[in-house]
Amino acid sequence: MGVKIRDIANRLGVSPGTVSKALNDRKGVGDKLKAKIKRVAKEMNYHPNPIARRLSMNKSNTIGVFILSRDKIKLRESFAIEILDGIADEANKRGYDILLFTNNSSLHQKVNYLKLCKERRVEGAIFFGLALNDPELEEIKRSDIPVAIIDLKVEGEHVGYISSDNPTGINQALDYLTDLGHQKIGFFKSTKDAEVSEIRFRAYKDYLLQRNLYNPTYVWEGDFTRESGESLAKEVLGLDSRPTAILSANDSMALGAMRTFKDVGLKIPDDISLIGFDNMPAAQYTNPELTTINQDGVAFGKEAVDFILNKLDGLQVEKERFLRPELIIRNSVKEIR
Repeated sequence: MGVKIRDIANRLGVSPGTVSKALNDRKGVGDKLKAKIKRVAKEMNYHPNPIARRLSMNKSNTIGVFILSRDKIKLRESFAIEILDGIADEANKRGYDILLFTNNSSLHQKVNYLKLCKERRVEGAIFFGLALNDPELEEIKRSDIPVAIIDLKVEGEHVGYISSDNPTGINQALDYLTDLGHQKIGFFKSTKDAEVSEIRFRAYKDYLLQRNLYNPTYVWEGDFTRESGESLAKEVLGLDSRPTAILSANDSMALGAMRTFKDVGLKIPDDISLIGFDNMPAAQYTNPELTTINQDGVAFGKEAVDFILNKLDGLQVEKERFLRPELIIRNSVKEIR
């Protein structure tokens, strides 16, 4: 067994509490004695127990990460995995661990997120996939630990909001489509409980209204899954006059639509153009490769951790952080004249 604080205390004839204070640079021990204790600890090859140290300081050095609605947000089919990469990198760099919580949307009414945080002694929490109809929103607003929420704005003293500049991303895509001659442009959105989808839809609608191009029959509502994209594509196929391009609020619905269109013999982009949003890994491996709006998931994760740790340090922090998206042009859009 390794050397313990009690072993050092016995050798020096002092209390274990005195040794603990000296090794943790806390008040109550003179400089000469502190130096002596540290020297003897080194001679005895003492290595502190990080878990015990955290407990003694009432710190867990742990951030809770909630990936919600797993039936809608599959890690392998979204940029959530990139967000996790960013969270893990930044947390580990700053001496913190992460504790991952997941659930399905059908279960969220049974979960008290902040109670879980207290039970697991996490010092802050990051949420991805939180919906406007989640019954825990009011409690999150009153959270006494720092909370960073991705893609849903929630007002609270200790709550931060991280998202893309979504209107800019939508405008980039629509500029690209209209410059290529597209005027009949459809949109795949998610439910109204997904705030980020509503923000993207409003940007799409405002852009086309300003140019007298908006057609409400070209708007379809899914739920961010590939399966809903497949179903929405079937509705598009039922129209007598179809849009020449579809802009989707995320990549998964766009990829689902691509599959349905190809199954009935439509060629992309010759017969219909497609643009997604997220730049999930699968987007560059489809045939054709999907044009999409890139979000930097790693940067999302780093910003979320930065907000929490700066709040814990008592620093002044911006409660809203917006990252600039970028249109990634591939092969799923065609010029028409």
